Amino acid sequence: MVFIIAAALIVAGVALFVAAPLGIGLVGARAKSAGELQAERHEHERALAVQGLRELEFDREMGKLSDADYESMHKALEDRALTAMAAVENIRAQTDKAANAKKPSVTPLAPVPRRPPQPRRIDPIPTLVVHAEPPRPPQPTQQPPSSQSHKISFCPQCGTRAAIDSKFCAQCGIAIKQIGGAIARTE
Repeated sequence: MVFIIAAALIVAGVALFVAAPLGIGLVGARAKSAGELQAERHEHERALAVQGLRELEFDREMGKLSDADYESMHKALEDRALTAMAAVENIRAQTDKAANAKKPSVTPLAPVPRRPPQPRRIDPIPTLVVHAEPPRPPQPTQQPPSSQSHKISFCPQCGTRAAIDSKFCAQCGIAIKQIGGAIARTE
């Protein structure tokens, strides 16, 4: 029984969701005032007259109308368009006037007197005070004595790199002997 009620609620929810846009179109549409309807009608009339003028110009260019016919039709369409435009402007002016009458009038406040500009005060530049300490003697860096500190050695004769444990130079063949971490040449 619970499943049937849940299914019915889901179906009803989906139906309302689908039908919501249709209801807004009917219920949510604001009724247009008589002035708005008249303005739309006059605007449509103006658009038709302008379109008629364009077609009249085209027909004249194609040679379908005589000059006398063109002048009489042009004058009638032009008057029709200008009358519609004037009517639309009158309706809009009346609507604007009514809207402005509904707005509360705001009286401007008295202007606030301004103080004359005063020169800016420039703060002095802060200075850095350094307290001199006596120089410290350099600390000797102590390196632990290591036989592996000089892993790279060079031949004293030709300057070729030699392995630390090599006894002869691979380039020139001279005998290499290490004395206290330094390489000495023996002949």
